[in-house]
Amino acid sequence: MDITSLTFAGELKMMPLPLRKRLKLPPWLFGLLTERKDQANLTETERERFLCAFNVLNQNGTFGPLVCIHADMSHMMHSNPRFLPWHRIYLLKFEQALQSIHPDVTIPYWDWTQAAEQAFPSWLQNVTPTVIAPCETVSVVRSPGTPQGLQSIVAGTPSVMQSTDFVNFWTGLEGIHNGVHVWVGGSMGSIPTAPADPIFWMHHANIDRLWWQWQISAQGQGKNPNLTGAAAVMDPWAYTETDTRDITTLGYTYV
Repeated sequence: MDITSLTFAGELKMMPLPLRKRLKLPPWLFGLLTERKDQANLTETERERFLCAFNVLNQNGTFGPLVCIHADMSHMMHSNPRFLPWHRIYLLKFEQALQSIHPDVTIPYWDWTQAAEQAFPSWLQNVTPTVIAPCETVSVVRSPGTPQGLQSIVAGTPSVMQSTDFVNFWTGLEGIHNGVHVWVGGSMGSIPTAPADPIFWMHHANIDRLWWQWQISAQGQGKNPNLTGAAAVMDPWAYTETDTRDITTLGYTYV
């Protein structure tokens, strides 16, 4: 059963347009194009609502199965051209789950390319949930490195953004991505447990944001992963690689 069918947000989204207009309900209630923001720029209320939605999903049993999807390496979502499109859909499914709790919540991105953000976000330092998942129970731990260490890991990002073909772009960005996982340490250092940490989603949102910036740049415009057949399907979902090429068609953008 789709979780949204069990929520008031889901009920709102099924409301006929004429009734929406008559009630003059705010547009954000109905899942229009949503804006993913830099985590450093979130208001206190936005932080609280994100964590509230996250905690509800964890407590009601929705979040654990999402973590287990990433633990299943049969999805082939690392070290191949599926890395970027697969994680784009993974983020989308998590965001849709968050919005089933709070329709105005989106996944913030952790912009570790900025010197001011080259440390673990302070508002998440004490957020270490225990996630009871069908595959395993994960109690989040982490041991971040130094700001200088993070700075050195991401220093190659500008060079990656100048890539003129998809393979060089994807491999370079995934390498930086791997380094940030190692820098955070603990649960983030392991593929099966990493999504249990809220910072995973913000880290990957930044990866997704950088890919989108490259996609609309002169260097990356029109350049996509070479995927065909079953490899082009972002299993366990029905989305195909071509469905992932434009984030606005998926309902979100970055600000």
